[in-house]
Amino acid sequence: MNHPKITFIGGGSAKFVREVVIDIFSYAHLQNSHIVLMDIDRERAERSERIVRRIIDEMKIPARVSSTTRQREAIEGADYIIITIMVGGFDAYQRDVAIPLEYGISQVVSDTTGIGGVFRTIRTAPVLRQLVADVLACAPHAWVLNYANPMSMNVLTLTRSGLRQVVGLCHSIQGQYHTFARWLNIPLEEIHYTAGGINHINFYLTVTHRGEDLYPKIMAQRERILAESPAEIVRFDLLEYLGYFPAEGPFHQSEYYGWFRKNEEQIKRTNAEAYWGYKVDSNGFKIRTTEIEDQIAGRKPILYERSLEYGAQIVQALEGGAAEMFYGNVPNRGLIENLPSDSIVEVPCAANRNGIVAGRVGTIPTQLAGVMQPHITLHDLAVRGALEKNRRLIYQAVQADPLASAILTLPQIRNMVDKMFAANQSYVADWK
Repeated sequence: MNHPKITFIGGGSAKFVREVVIDIFSYAHLQNSHIVLMDIDRERAERSERIVRRIIDEMKIPARVSSTTRQREAIEGADYIIITIMVGGFDAYQRDVAIPLEYGISQVVSDTTGIGGVFRTIRTAPVLRQLVADVLACAPHAWVLNYANPMSMNVLTLTRSGLRQVVGLCHSIQGQYHTFARWLNIPLEEIHYTAGGINHINFYLTVTHRGEDLYPKIMAQRERILAESPAEIVRFDLLEYLGYFPAEGPFHQSEYYGWFRKNEEQIKRTNAEAYWGYKVDSNGFKIRTTEIEDQIAGRKPILYERSLEYGAQIVQALEGGAAEMFYGNVPNRGLIENLPSDSIVEVPCAANRNGIVAGRVGTIPTQLAGVMQPHITLHDLAVRGALEKNRRLIYQAVQADPLASAILTLPQIRNMVDKMFAANQSYVADWK
């Protein structure tokens, strides 16, 4: 029997670690795994170690867990490496929203694309490049599963740094179609869908029930749904004008386009305020930390239910269990024909004991490719800029952002980017 070593980089994310580890241990052939939790914050890594140790004790399984602040040690001999990092923490996250807001750029989350995503890439790319060096030196056969945002730019950074066995994982596609079942009162297992695009700007290309297209029924329920969930206005606008429903949730959507956040009246209509993501994540971190401490101490029970995350499903498949289908972020290479071949796309994938194979989507509707292309351009320029330490490429990346270009002139964009560089000086001190 194998004893897979599963390493978490950013292992101080205790709630995420708890969920994925419970998923992993729900498979009998993974219950002898060695879980390694690496984080630059020793206290957080040790907290995660304690909750995993309690899970192991309660389940009475032969798994092992350890924690460390040394990345190379954590990666040495690993079979699977799961990335869940946020370089700069919540302070940098807050600045990513606050500074653009001074220039009229109202970001709801800022972690995927746009100027917030660009500067998160600037902070994260050097860390990922070192991670790749360590993987190639110490665990060249490992599969790397990236959960960290900005998803597309992180996966692009990893692949351009020389990594081959890597896939980016997001829960939006497998999670959001649940809303269709709820809205239409249809059993979840009876809904079938296909999707394709780029992370967070990915659309359900088909949604059917017993062979019937559900889009007309969804649109017919628009007013009732909006009365219950006003923030869905943006996704219904996209369905009406583009013909397809986006897979990422309603609060993220409005910052990805130039149509929805040009002024206060438009922002109010979206029901998605600036700082929403920061507030949810920072407040949630405090709540989750208290919950984890209570579970470690035995004051609250640990619930042993599988999550919607793909990670454990993929690991168990690669370890010889049942094959799994999932949506992953991978290099395009012709999978979506009318998007650039060197971009990162989110497409159906299959995992089994032989590896991970990405599925071909073909040509997606032109209007969908059109709204994805500016972000693909931004991703390319931002990653090149971060890896080459080139400010000019970063200016050009932000210039490509639909929201920034809908509100600011080119000189204003440059001024905003300069202020962001100043706020991130410790990360760019040696830049050109």
